Amino acid sequence: MRRKKFIARVQRDLDYYLKEHLNKTNLILHYFAFLSAFLAWIFLFYDLKVTLILALLHYLLSWIGHFYFEGNKPASFRYPLIGFYSGFTWFFIKTIELATGKEILNKWLHGKR
Repeated sequence: MRRKKFIARVQRDLDYYLKEHLNKTNLILHYFAFLSAFLAWIFLFYDLKVTLILALLHYLLSWIGHFYFEGNKPASFRYPLIGFYSGFTWFFIKTIELATGKEILNKWLHGKR
């Protein structure tokens, strides 16, 4: 039962996250922002300067996407945890979709076949 509640919560939070990211250009910027953030986590063990530059790039791309293209504030301003884990969840699922050419996210969130 806990697993179902957890999955339902992740789906709900991810759905909220995606509703805050409807502009296609914003989504593209966010994809590269989370790629930068992911690489920053990896470089954390090798070079702190590179980590900081990648982290700043993450925020720069995300904020440009929100303030200029989407016209809203980042979800992480109101809900930092949701913005963090939902963003990374979306990034990893989107990467799998790009690599396989299969739609996963909409099927998982909304049961579309």
